[in-house]
Amino acid sequence: MPTPFKRLRLLSACVLAACLGLFTSGSAFGESKLLINREINTQNLDTAYLNQIFAMQVRKWPNGTPIHVFVFPSSSKLHRDFVVDQLKTQAHQLDRIWNRMLFTGTGKPPTVVESENDMYVKILNTPGAIGYVSAAYPVKDVRVLGEKHP
Repeated sequence: MPTPFKRLRLLSACVLAACLGLFTSGSAFGESKLLINREINTQNLDTAYLNQIFAMQVRKWPNGTPIHVFVFPSSSKLHRDFVVDQLKTQAHQLDRIWNRMLFTGTGKPPTVVESENDMYVKILNTPGAIGYVSAAYPVKDVRVLGEKHP
């Protein structure tokens, strides 16, 4: 019969394992899919480069095509989840960067879309476009970054 101390340690270990499982479950890109226009020939972008793109610091793809960034409103759960999961930052930090650029005249913020369908259509039809949709949203004729291709 285990002592109360051993039972407490076992319970703690089980709780810790369950919590770690919650934080590490899901796809590599969380609950969203990162999409780019099919004309951009890349399959993966690291977090630092993605941060630069969404902070509007990188303005062209390596092939010279201008980057067009599309996002959902900052109040959107999908936007907040994307920023936390993939950019490893907070939505308000991106807002601050975009507002500073706008008010100092050094750039303009990304284009805000209101629905996943709008996002998909914009990425499909805009050369150099990048954006995201929920993981369950069906897409075709665009590149899904981080997705394995046969």
